Amino acid sequence: MKKHRLPASLMATALLTTPLMAQASMVEGFQNLMDELAKGGNVMWGLLVLSIIALAFTLERLLRLRRDRIVPKGFSEEANALWHKGQYDEVLSLCNQSDSILARTVHTLVDHREAGFADVKMISEDIAASELRLHFRRAQPLAVVGGLAPLIGLLGTVLGMIGAFQNFRLLGETGDPSIFAGDISKAMITTATGLVITVPCLGLFHYFKSRTNSFGDLLEAQLRDLTVEWFVRKKAAPTTREGV
Repeated sequence: MKKHRLPASLMATALLTTPLMAQASMVEGFQNLMDELAKGGNVMWGLLVLSIIALAFTLERLLRLRRDRIVPKGFSEEANALWHKGQYDEVLSLCNQSDSILARTVHTLVDHREAGFADVKMISEDIAASELRLHFRRAQPLAVVGGLAPLIGLLGTVLGMIGAFQNFRLLGETGDPSIFAGDISKAMITTATGLVITVPCLGLFHYFKSRTNSFGDLLEAQLRDLTVEWFVRKKAAPTTREGV
């Protein structure tokens, strides 16, 4: 049985035109989406601003809320080894090389190495807590957007329904229900857009909050171990030798 093959020119044409058709379809789909969103009226501008704010803070959190910016791996072990060798300048140099909360706190511990345990514990906890609060505050705008977006969407819904009822009296005169269909469409579009913005914003807010708490627990544990190792056991050692 003879097989029929497409000419090479037709196959090449198909390979070239398929991406172009897909791109045209995407452009048309995007244009249709923009046309539908434009039916939401002026309220959509407020929702657009909120979505841009949410996107900006999401990108900022993804870039800055990383472990190496809070409690980098292996840092406390390396700092502890240098401390026990008495190489305090090297510990400070190590801290200067790391842009992290743990590094800045350890730098303060080394600077105050002659102080008592209670003092350095209080200082380290204050530094860590104040810097972690900044991370919590930088995620807070996502919660604000998540709270405002459905309210603005609801405002658009109310305005759309008001316009629909104002045109409802014309239905009896013309018998054409399409005279207020645009207002009802406006009401539904703004509500849907507000919810579409709200759901990911609240989800991301709780995700970043949980991630900050996890890093905070890890930071607290490593700082506690270092302060005990450096300022409690160091002073307990001479007492043990005297007892012997």
